[in-house]
Amino acid sequence: MFGKAARMVRHLDATGVGLPPDHTIAVDAPDAHATDALTAARRGAYAPARALLAVTREKANWILRDESVRALAEIAVDDAAWLNAWQAKSPDDPDALVVEAFRRIAEAWKVRTSAYGKDVAPDQFRAFLALLNDALPAIEAAVAASPGDPVPWSAALTHCRGAQAPRDIFDDCLLHALTCGPHHLPTHLQAVQFLAAKWYGSHKEMLDYAARAATDAPQNSPVRALEVVALTEVDIETDGRDRRSRKNGSEAPLNADQIDKIIATAQTYSTSRPPEDHDARLIRNHLAWALNRQERWAESLDVYRSIGRYATSSPWQYAASPLQAFLHFRDHARSQLAASIPRNGTVPAPTVPVPESVEPRAAKEIAYVPTSPQRASQELLLCGATVRLAPAGRWTLMEAAPSQETPGKRGRRATLLRLDGLAKVAETAFNAPQLTTLVAHCEGGDARALTVVREGRTAARHRWAGPGTTPSQETAQQHAELFVAAAGSGDAREVARLLRDPGEPSELLTRTLATLGLPPLPIGFGERAEVLADAQRATVHQARSLWQGMKDFMSDDTDPNPPLQLDGQ
Repeated sequence: MFGKAARMVRHLDATGVGLPPDHTIAVDAPDAHATDALTAARRGAYAPARALLAVTREKANWILRDESVRALAEIAVDDAAWLNAWQAKSPDDPDALVVEAFRRIAEAWKVRTSAYGKDVAPDQFRAFLALLNDALPAIEAAVAASPGDPVPWSAALTHCRGAQAPRDIFDDCLLHALTCGPHHLPTHLQAVQFLAAKWYGSHKEMLDYAARAATDAPQNSPVRALEVVALTEVDIETDGRDRRSRKNGSEAPLNADQIDKIIATAQTYSTSRPPEDHDARLIRNHLAWALNRQERWAESLDVYRSIGRYATSSPWQYAASPLQAFLHFRDHARSQLAASIPRNGTVPAPTVPVPESVEPRAAKEIAYVPTSPQRASQELLLCGATVRLAPAGRWTLMEAAPSQETPGKRGRRATLLRLDGLAKVAETAFNAPQLTTLVAHCEGGDARALTVVREGRTAARHRWAGPGTTPSQETAQQHAELFVAAAGSGDAREVARLLRDPGEPSELLTRTLATLGLPPLPIGFGERAEVLADAQRATVHQARSLWQGMKDFMSDDTDPNPPLQLDGQ
């Protein structure tokens, strides 16, 4: 066991080559063409959305149209004033009608939630069905207003699933949708869900459908790899009930050769697309899930490299919150691969192009730890990270510092089990409830972020990146309450307003910290690393070996990490 752990620590850094840091990962990031329209809608203006959707309809860009309509509908669930104004001005506009149809559907599913039917309360289910019934006229109006458009039919298919429509009704809607767009991925995804064993079909029926759709699709279409999405549904269902059945002698829905063939098809599609390709996002995320489940660690990390910064909610939402699950599965693949490499072996080099966005750079982060530098240093002993600590009232400010492992040279940023950011350091070191830590991040471009780490895990994370990245009112309020609780002060309503403001990220982070009553960011934050180097009474906590860390941790010395002489002093 110790040998495995030693190999993991020895090789872990090498497994991270080409992977973007945790704090840069975005879930369901909007297409760049849609950001202005989404930002305007959040501010109450519909003209950019009207212009965008008109272009997608005229150019038959059904993928962008579907994504944009769904995103706009989610915004309208929180505040429909702009959509109501649009419909009042142009009641027959097919684009406004399709957004309204999806808004009604989203509103209904928000009441139901994504839980299994057995876990939905009877009153929730009644309200869900009532809202679906109210949505039907809106769906019919959207379908009638835009002949040849598969997107309204996606709303109809979602309605069929929720309303428990008879099979012939679903088949008829599916036929209409495929007539409009034979290779429209969202249509096929709806069919896979309806035919899944957890809804109204079976593993075989769903897999057969996915295979037929994939065979008929063009080589460059993501539908070509649809079976890997169906494989996830089989995996989720067989993880419990069918696993028990197999122990009793029942046959698995797929054998190893069939699974390998599905994965190989998805890998072929993935490698044919450039890194961080928008159209390949969903397939790649499902492919990474499948490879993880098959314990094919090196191959899964190549897919994570191709995914880059762009996670999707599906399939990770099956395990936990999508972002947390994505990062957990990715870290697990890294640690398992590292542990499998012989002590004197080497980690396989990436076999796929690495996204240009993945560039080695010094972290520009500041953590706010609610304790003294001496206590923080004590907690960091078993962590293995080299950081600089500076007192700031009741808080200790913390930043990454250069390791001094190599005399005369500027060392690498020390890591322990992929501590590529201060949030990871805090998760490892500060797991006591009274050590809830906030981390301010400066990310690529002008983006800024704020994270809360509580009891060894990231409890909330908000990212300001300008137009198109505003969270829902519900999410903003939840995060605001967690930020206020972590800081011990502040107005959650004002913080939520700042989280939803699409303005300049640096200013919004500064105002949020001030609202929370936190010390201001050091001068130079975002422009250079190690902004605490000149802070009064700043000390450097040097990374230790696991053995030395344990020895120091057990010491009775009240200050096991005295101030160190810094470079140039």
